[in-house]
Amino acid sequence: MLAEELAEPLRLLRVSMKAREAVIIYAPSGGPLRVIASEPLGNSVFTSEEPVRSNIQWSPVAATARHVRLTSLMRPVSLDFDRALILPFADGHGHGEVILGSAAALDAETLATVRRFARDIDALRTRVHETRHRDLDRAYRVVARAATSDVSLDRVFDITLAAARNLLEGDVAYLSLPVDDNYFVFTRTLGINTDPFRDLRVGSGEGLGGAARETGHPIRSLNYEEDRNLRAAMREETRGEGINSALAVPVRDGGNVEAVLYVASRRPRAYSEDDERVLADFANAALLGLDRSNLDESRREVVRDQERARIAQSLHDDLVRRLTQIGFAAEELEYQSTGDSRSRAASISASVDECMSLVRDELRHLLQSERASECTLEDVAERVFAVPSVSGMSRTADFSSGGVSGAGMHVRVPADIGEAMCKVGQEAVFNAENHSKGDRCSMSFEVHPGVCVMSVSDDGRSFDAHEPFEGHYGIEFMKREARKVGGEVRFDRTPSGGLSVTASFPIGSDQAVSS
Repeated sequence: MLAEELAEPLRLLRVSMKAREAVIIYAPSGGPLRVIASEPLGNSVFTSEEPVRSNIQWSPVAATARHVRLTSLMRPVSLDFDRALILPFADGHGHGEVILGSAAALDAETLATVRRFARDIDALRTRVHETRHRDLDRAYRVVARAATSDVSLDRVFDITLAAARNLLEGDVAYLSLPVDDNYFVFTRTLGINTDPFRDLRVGSGEGLGGAARETGHPIRSLNYEEDRNLRAAMREETRGEGINSALAVPVRDGGNVEAVLYVASRRPRAYSEDDERVLADFANAALLGLDRSNLDESRREVVRDQERARIAQSLHDDLVRRLTQIGFAAEELEYQSTGDSRSRAASISASVDECMSLVRDELRHLLQSERASECTLEDVAERVFAVPSVSGMSRTADFSSGGVSGAGMHVRVPADIGEAMCKVGQEAVFNAENHSKGDRCSMSFEVHPGVCVMSVSDDGRSFDAHEPFEGHYGIEFMKREARKVGGEVRFDRTPSGGLSVTASFPIGSDQAVSS
């Protein structure tokens, strides 16, 4: 992002000018004024790209000013400078100002510094713009390649979400499709932790996605929980998921909205008009190119899944309640009886426990019916590495059969285990590419009787040597997804300071090898 590229040169400028704080504001031609960088970074009032209003009119002449105020147009915050040095600049795309609070006096050397800084900003803007469009073109190609191959539609959706999240450098991404004339549901999610959020049904006009459907235009929110422009917003579920800022774009086919694609951040993030254009272009090109019959079948599958879940939940609640009542009665009879009667009561109680276990197993099969029962480790690696690296980090995958005969990459694992491995692997690779600043990311599999161990490590600097792992959303997400299928995840630091993620999954001692 431009803010990250500008952070160090802005810091050097602030220090050299003996200023307490520094802000760069910029108004592209025909666009609103916005903050593009600020220093010190940790004390910034505004987020990158947040639109603001200044009480000082732009002038091409550098000057000192008193009582300068920048006010956010998205939320009730402002930044005041009692005394500031205003250093204007302009490029081929718009104009802006560097505002230095309580800075040293203005002189010829300062003006020369600002001119150099303005040229640096223009060059950085051009480079960031070109990089984003290269990333967008690469994302188009990878989704198109998947859509025209024989992979499942769910796999195409996964690749689409990963590409969207990478493009906007978000924390999570999710896709909603209609289940009837009014409601959309989240068909696929990436990085989402909580079931209440996954299970949301979004009506027209409700929340971010409902507003995008109703207006037919992208909708963004800096702070979802406090955004009073949203009607019937799902604030509790969104707060529970830890989402702060979000952007939703409708995928339109003529006058109909066929889907809504979301990218969201767990930290305050002012998504810009350029973010809207990039995500909308990508979503419409990627999703409208899908085969119509496959998309319709995906919608029907969503409806079937919801109906199976409703029936299973209803059966579970009813049967478990009745069995629990029988169990309590049997236990009471057991305590009050002696001899054969007590033995028979104990037998009834044991049968109730066994029956409840069988009911849960049958309901699990009901929910998983019509789905693939197995996948290979090669499938897992392909899904994890499906989206090209935005950072340019090299990737490698290594398979070891361990105690299982045959080639490791062809070892089959249960579908639910494979799904959990994909989610953990995708999150680990995403963290490596977006936070480690490393050059290489490696994935390895070791298969032994009854267990498969997957490792993802990087050679970067993901964490400070004394920083605890716990509490990071990505790490908590990986732990939760592994636990759902009886697995566990361990996190270690590599010698360089990078992160090594080691996940162990139960696969059964008799896992077959595909032909």
